[in-house]
Amino acid sequence: MAKTGMIVLGHGSRRREVGEVFTAMVGRVARQVPGAPVLPAFFSLGEPTLEDQVRALLGQGCKRIVVMQYFLYNGVHIEHDIPELIKALRGEFSEVEFVLQPTLQDDPAMERLIADRLLADAHG
Repeated sequence: MAKTGMIVLGHGSRRREVGEVFTAMVGRVARQVPGAPVLPAFFSLGEPTLEDQVRALLGQGCKRIVVMQYFLYNGVHIEHDIPELIKALRGEFSEVEFVLQPTLQDDPAMERLIADRLLADAHG
């Protein structure tokens, strides 16, 4: 079985502190996923990029890379831009299996989180 590495792909921001918060969150998630490296990457407006992190995981011997798209909705980046980027990466790194996970759109866990937050303040 090929060694798996994981990337949580966020949009990115011009604000440095947004990237720092995202990177810290991915670090906390990584501690909950034993046995596989989990790295943050930014699609736009930030570094490291997806390609940077693919190269980092290849350097760690990973031949299977799971990309979790940390986006709430399936907009143009999800429908077009990121699939094109993954297609280019598959062409450049043909020895790597890329798994592109869906966004958080329509995820029941996200809906439960929203309901829980609303219920916490429902009765003043």
